[in-house]
Amino acid sequence: MLETAYFLITLGHRTPAEVARAVRRVPGITEAVVTMGEVDIIAIAQMEGTRGFPALTEELKKIDGVATVTACVVVRP
Repeated sequence: MLETAYFLITLGHRTPAEVARAVRRVPGITEAVVTMGEVDIIAIAQMEGTRGFPALTEELKKIDGVATVTACVVVRP
């Protein structure tokens, strides 16, 4: 089953647009948008099952300028 997760990304430095472009290049990410508020970027990922989301979180943390990543997996009752 195709699962969805939202990744809330805050930045330490670098411009949000620059980091969002790098986030979009990560395999599994379907969209990344720059936001104004407590988080700087929201990224959306879709993949079969949820087992790949922790590894995707770690890949996002490796991007230069990323300070924190919070994964929010969508649960469908």
